[in-house]
Amino acid sequence: MHPVTRLGRVIQQLKSFGELHAAELEALAAELDSTNPTDVSARLRIYREVQRDEAQIVIDELVDIQNDTAAARQLEELATPAPVTATGATDPAINSPRRARWLAEQAAEEERRRQPLSRRDFFSGGAKPDE
Repeated sequence: MHPVTRLGRVIQQLKSFGELHAAELEALAAELDSTNPTDVSARLRIYREVQRDEAQIVIDELVDIQNDTAAARQLEELATPAPVTATGATDPAINSPRRARWLAEQAAEEERRRQPLSRRDFFSGGAKPDE
């Protein structure tokens, strides 16, 4: 998974957690208001705001990192030209493991076809498929 995507998920989780905790603290403050009209509920609301502000600082920093990473990736993609096939079109699968495995199989098959056949193989119908 790419770092930009991972950072996006962390940012979303932090936002969700921040809202969840703020809602829980507000509910607790409302309950305290109705049962005990002291300054405890006011202090609880202050804690809620501090927690929300601290979470926002972390979110802002992660967004900056995400943007920097995305910009660096775009620059890297621009600096590295895409592989070009014989027809002149770019091939997105040029570095894929499946393609490498297929090319290795093709090379092995070609090498097998270059090997000479014994008389026994030749007369028993073991002729090479492309001959």
